[in-house]
Amino acid sequence: MLDPVLQYLSKDGPHALERLKQLLAIPSVSTDSAYAEHVAAAAGFVDNCMRSAGLDTHVHTTGGHPIVLGHNSEDDLPDDVPHVLYYGHYDVQPPDPLDGWISPPFEPTVRDGAIYARGASDDKGQICCFLEALRAWKEVHGKLPIRVTVLIEGEEECGSGHLQSFLESNSHELEADVVLISDTTMWDQDTVAITYGLRGMLYYDVKLHGPKRDLHSGMYGGVLANPATILTQVLGGLFDEKHQVTIPGFYDDVLPVDPAERDEWNNLNFDEMGQCLSPVGVDRPFGEQGFSTLERKWARPACDINGLYGGYGGEGAKTIIPSYAGAKVSFRLAPNQDPSKIAVAFEAWLKSHDVHGLRWELTDLGEAMPVVVSHESPFIAAAQRAVENCTQRSAVLVREGATIPVVGQFKELLDMDSLLIGFGLTDDAIHSPNEKFNLDCFSLGCRTHAALIAELASLTM
Repeated sequence: MLDPVLQYLSKDGPHALERLKQLLAIPSVSTDSAYAEHVAAAAGFVDNCMRSAGLDTHVHTTGGHPIVLGHNSEDDLPDDVPHVLYYGHYDVQPPDPLDGWISPPFEPTVRDGAIYARGASDDKGQICCFLEALRAWKEVHGKLPIRVTVLIEGEEECGSGHLQSFLESNSHELEADVVLISDTTMWDQDTVAITYGLRGMLYYDVKLHGPKRDLHSGMYGGVLANPATILTQVLGGLFDEKHQVTIPGFYDDVLPVDPAERDEWNNLNFDEMGQCLSPVGVDRPFGEQGFSTLERKWARPACDINGLYGGYGGEGAKTIIPSYAGAKVSFRLAPNQDPSKIAVAFEAWLKSHDVHGLRWELTDLGEAMPVVVSHESPFIAAAQRAVENCTQRSAVLVREGATIPVVGQFKELLDMDSLLIGFGLTDDAIHSPNEKFNLDCFSLGCRTHAALIAELASLTM
């Protein structure tokens, strides 16, 4: 049954690319209200794509941007065929800085074997991979051989603020055996990666208040506490000489890496300079002592100061003591760490410092649980067979240092594991000017998703 589907995808490739271009041309920037009509237009376009794949769809309004939900309705399928929930997002990051783009961010342009536009890789190109696979099966065979639900949201790039409530209130419509997500990268241009683990996250805005207004440093310097000085002193104590986080209990729940799993990572022949550091202009690794770069990235927690603000930062001099100073602080959390527990420990650690009469304002900006899926999953095995069918190469099993909050939500709220198969590349410049998606990767993604449908249809649940 698969071969004619793959033949259809090959023949229909130019039309699939045209559909992707049409979606990429919609400036669906979710974080900026000025683009609200465009975000709604993108939801409508996705709805039409899902309908053309034979799904019964509904565009759900939320307190923010729409969620598009669809199901196939093959009542004659056996009861024991798998039910797959596909997840993705149609919203994109702002295109700034505009002067960094070679071609306009919402005028999709093909050059050098790739399509360039905001959202090309994250995540419009990748959701189109599975939508085109679903369409191909429907066109060739008239129906899908598995049960399918597709959920595509419009707020991922601004925090998915309404997704959790949607999952909770629509849990009966979302029941499935596994979640399938394409929002990650390949190991390299020739090797597909199946991601089975993600770090969690905790993100804080930390502000230290002092005098009621900015003060002249000549009149007040040396006679009262400077919020910027005290804040940087406190945050400077977050790490010790081994580059470990000093918050008491921070590492208590971190699971050690299984030796067999570490051996698998070593066999990946990861080039820390060529694949990770040199492309971003860094000439040496840095981090927690006693661990490799992959271990630090995939299995160890991290803390980063993402930004500092307060006082004067403009051109020239302005001699003040600022009335406040602040920072954005994030934690990437390892498997078994609970972000709520780390939040309590972090706030207690901050408040344990003598800040000389200054006042803390602490805002938790978001949390996400870490996730690890068992290697023994039948869905991972099916994905490996699909990849080998399409590439004649084995997929590699990897974790990822980043966070996809919905993966934790699917597990926590719906008790469903997620299968992450991405077709982006590390040089796709997501969130940056000149974002791209290689055309070979787009084709491979369509074919692999089609092959995976065939493999899943052979499973019994």
